[in-house]
Formats: sequence, structure tokens, C-alpha cells
Amino acid sequence: MTIEPAGRARWRTVFDTLLGEILLWLLIILLLIWSVGVVMIYNVTGKFANEPYDAMLANDAQALANLVTFETGRITVNLPRAVRDMLRTDAQDQVYYQVSNADGVLLVGDAELPWIATTDNQVFDKVLLRDEEAADEDLRVAYLFKRLGPKREVVLIQVAETRNKRTGMAARIVSSVIVPQFAIVPLAVLLIYFAVSRGITPLHRLQDELRSRRPTDLSIISLKNIPAEIRPLIEALNDTMSRLDASLGGQRRFIADAAHQLKTPLTGLRMQAELALSESSPERLQSCLTQMLQASERLTDLTQKLLVLARAESASEQSAMFAPVDLHALVPEVARACAPQAMARGIDLAFDAETGRFVVQGSALLLHELFANLIDNAIRYTPPGGSVTIRMRDEGSPCVEIEDTGMGIAAEERDKVFDRFYRVLGTRVEGTGLGLSIVREIAALHHAEVSLHEASQGQGALVRVVFPRQPQA
Repeated sequence: MTIEPAGRARWRTVFDTLLGEILLWLLIILLLIWSVGVVMIYNVTGKFANEPYDAMLANDAQALANLVTFETGRITVNLPRAVRDMLRTDAQDQVYYQVSNADGVLLVGDAELPWIATTDNQVFDKVLLRDEEAADEDLRVAYLFKRLGPKREVVLIQVAETRNKRTGMAARIVSSVIVPQFAIVPLAVLLIYFAVSRGITPLHRLQDELRSRRPTDLSIISLKNIPAEIRPLIEALNDTMSRLDASLGGQRRFIADAAHQLKTPLTGLRMQAELALSESSPERLQSCLTQMLQASERLTDLTQKLLVLARAESASEQSAMFAPVDLHALVPEVARACAPQAMARGIDLAFDAETGRFVVQGSALLLHELFANLIDNAIRYTPPGGSVTIRMRDEGSPCVEIEDTGMGIAAEERDKVFDRFYRVLGTRVEGTGLGLSIVREIAALHHAEVSLHEASQGQGALVRVVFPRQPQA
């Protein structure tokens, strides 16, 4: 196991925070701007440092040109010792000078300076400046071309010096500007730290408010005094808590209703068991055991439906894992499973399917439960001798209809029958009140629409399940 040093862990904790990340990026930006500024200042100061020294160098070149004359038929350089000493005397730089003719023949001065030839549009008697490298040194050269004598012979006069004074002046200017910035940058970082700390105060207030809440408190967070930048985050959090509160409320109601519904058959079982223990007659004992068996069957049916409903609700989180389901194969399979129940009650179970595309995205297990509940309800609420018809229609999207010849459902109760544990009074049919609730949950999960209508013959009920249009494969 590797133990991280305390200092490194502390810095990692700092930069893992929002404040630390903001400060880190601001520091990087400041250092980048500071570096660019140093380069720009150095370039500008180098230019300004060149100007006075260039002027002095040009004056020296002009002065040397004034000493070059044409006498007794030849070019003469009248260079007194004092002038030579002046050109050679410099505490910081090495100075070079040179006078040569048009052919590059050195008349006087230093041979280290490179000779340059005239051009077709050469300017005469004007001092020009250039950078040069000679004797392994960088030089600044002032030069001019001059014509002398009756033949207008061309003479090149050059004066050069190394760049020590210029570099030193630029360095002094840069240091005088940069050094104060070493104090300004940390001060700026410190001020930014306090400013950003002040700016994220609303986040700390939000953190304190959420920590002080009870675990069951899912009320919305007030948007008062919330900055615009984090307002969308708070609104999204409020929306999430509202949906979570609604979901938890539904679960609490479901648990309360389920406990109430389970209580009745369990109480009946207990009473029948106590009565059976006190009975001595075999006939009465047999009757008690029969009633206990019926109560346990109702309890098993209720528990199974509760589990299916819970499975349908939890499957909403896994809808991305749906697969193609062919209703042309699934619905007849469910109908065949319900056929013995219909035959036992003397009910005619018919199936009618059109050709078309009946493939939907969903869970085959849950869709099986959906159609099983609808067909089971139709058989239960249809009197003996009646009929239940299952139709599959292609109306641009898959549609499944289940029609019976039972007592039907009144228009004012068609919305209520989808509520959990709701049962129509006067039917005298045993049930849990969960069948259509399961149908609604599974249909909503598959984005299908379930609706109740009056039967086409005017007697009974018609249930339509319309699935969304599926893209072609």
C-alpha cells in the first residue's frame, strides 16, 4: 500500500475543489500573460535602446567620412591620432572602422569588417545602418558611400561597434519593469482568491441548507439571491427532488394500500385456522380447510400481481435494454394460455389478426403480463356463454383490441378502474383491483396508449392498446 505524503494530499484536496481549480487556471493565465509581456517589453526596450546608440554611431561614421578627401590625384584619409584614439576608446564595446574603395581594397582601418558593394540605385552621402556578424561577434554597423575626385571614385566608410551597451540598457529597462511584477502577481492571486471565495458564497449557503435538512425533506430550494450562473443547477435539482418526492409518495401510498389489501386475506386465513383447530367434525374441518385454500389462492394471486406491478415500475429505469418483440407471436401465445380458463366457463375465445408490422421495442415478459391481465379480466367479467375476441390491427402503428360481451364499464368509471385496488361495485367477481393498474404501468413503460370503450355490439367492453409507430428495419 502506498501512503501519499501529507503535503501532496493537502494540495490535491485544494485543487480538487471548485475554488482551487478556478485559482489554478487564473494563475496559469496570469503567468502566460506575464511571459508574453516580458517578451514584448524586451523587444520594445531593445528598439528604444538602439535609437540613441544608432544616432551616435551614425555621427561617428559621418565624422569619419568628412576626413576622407581627394588630394594630389588620390584618395586620402586625414585621420589624426586623437580621432583614432576616440574610435578605439570605449569601456564596454569594441569599435571598428574601415575606409575602402569601390573594389574592396582597404585604405585604412580594420579588415574584419565585411565589405559591401554598391547597387544600381545606391544612395550616396547618406548614413545607413545594418546588423552584421564579424570576428564571432554581433555588430551594429553605420556606413555610407561617398564620391570623390574628378572621376567620382566611390569610397565606402564604415564604423561598427559590438552590442554590449545596448544589451545592458535593455536588460536594465526590463529588470526595472519586471521586478515590481514579482510582487504584483502574488498580490493579484491573493486578491483573486478573496474575490472568488466571496463569489462562491452562495454555493456554501446551498451546501449548508442541504446538510441541515431532514432526510425526508424534499421541498424545493428557494431561488432568492441565487446567481444566474447556478440558477439552472438549482432548478434542475428542484425538478429532480419534486419527481423524487412524487415517486416516494406513490410508493408510500402503494405500500399502505398493499398492506391493507394483504391484511384482509391474512386475517381470514388466521380465523379459518383458529376455527379449524376448534372443530371436531370432519365435515366442518373439511369446509374450513377449503376456505383456507381459497383464501391462500387469493393471497397468492394478490402477491403475484404486486410483484408484477413492482417489476413494471422498476423496469422504467431499464427501458434502454428493450429488445424487439413480435406481437404476432406473443399475443396468440397468451391467448392459448388463457384458453382453458375460457373453456371452463363456457366462453368462446376468438382471435383475429391482420397482416402487417407488429414488432415493438419492449420487454416480452412485461408485455405478456399486460395481455394476460386484459384477457383474464375479459374472461372473468363475461358471463358463461359469452365471447371474448382478440383482434390485431395495423393502423399505421400496432393496435391490439380485446372485446368481450360482459357487463361493460360505465363511462364515468373508465378512468377510475386504472387506479390501484379500485373495483367496480356490484360485479360479484373476485379480484385484486390491480390488473388494469399493471396494464397502465406496462403500457406507459412502452409508450403505448390504453383506452376503454363500449363494445361494438352495445354490450360489454372494448380495450384498445395502441403502440407507437416503429421505424422500419
